[in-house]
Amino acid sequence: MIFSFLKLRKKTTAIVSGIAIALGSLWGVSIWQDVTAEEMLTVLLGTMLMLGGIMLAAILLIVVITLLRKALQKIMNSKSS
Repeated sequence: MIFSFLKLRKKTTAIVSGIAIALGSLWGVSIWQDVTAEEMLTVLLGTMLMLGGIMLAAILLIVVITLLRKALQKIMNSKSS
């Protein structure tokens, strides 16, 4: 692979390659559609913020469900004793 001489791990190489491909694709689309780089970066930033919000909401939902399950287990154990 192109990054083999840098002695990078496979995961790091995959991440760097993915970012390079994404940037190349965005650059190609911006030239093809005659969109400024500033507009493309704004769209990219908005997309990343939206994905971050979705991930944060998912983490919060998991925490709430876990806490509710633990509380329910404590209630059930105290009633059965």
